Amino acid sequence: MLTSPFPVEDDGGGMAHKVLGAGWTAPSRARAFVRLQVGRWGLPHLADTAELLVSELVTNAVRAMQSVSSPLIVSSMFPVTLRSVAVRLRLPSASRSLFIEVWDASVSVPIPRSGAEPDDGELDEGGRGLTLVESLAMRWGCQTAPDRGKIVWCELATSPVAAPDPVSTPVTSPPVVPVPVGTPPAPALAVPAHTLPRRMRRHPRAERAEGPDRDTLLRVLRGLRDLD
Repeated sequence: MLTSPFPVEDDGGGMAHKVLGAGWTAPSRARAFVRLQVGRWGLPHLADTAELLVSELVTNAVRAMQSVSSPLIVSSMFPVTLRSVAVRLRLPSASRSLFIEVWDASVSVPIPRSGAEPDDGELDEGGRGLTLVESLAMRWGCQTAPDRGKIVWCELATSPVAAPDPVSTPVTSPPVVPVPVGTPPAPALAVPAHTLPRRMRRHPRAERAEGPDRDTLLRVLRGLRDLD
């Protein structure tokens, strides 16, 4: 029976894991697992982003497993074959974050590749998928697994951070100036018919953030689901 390769943690929050074969169907099975679990936890708004993140992490884990030659881990902690990867979701009670963790038996540390680097076609673990993870997750990292291999994790906020309330300024009414009875109203200022009001920019234009926009990510996710 396959058991979890993740460290034992009991913080009173939600936790679920799944062991998958290290084949090319693993990312789609991981996406289905994540979509179902975040729905059970009442976090359907995180489903799309969590699916993209776990898909990238599991794809990297499957690629990393190609360099592992031994077929089996002889361990007193967990009898998980090296031809497996594992996914765990954690929802700590003392945190407003969802953690996605992916285990594989390779010890190679993932390194993001910049878009400027040439693509040599090799299935190296440090692919552009990690750049996507950087742009979607609050944080991500890599740690050594308790017995063998590594765990790559990322963190998602379960709810958007509320903006601080603006400092309220007292509103004062303009002084009332008495107008003598019988005074004709002031003539309105004439505005040429061809002149349109001009909108003034109150704030400087923000630079576009690097990385794919949300529409692009949703198209990627729809394409991945079509392959399932």
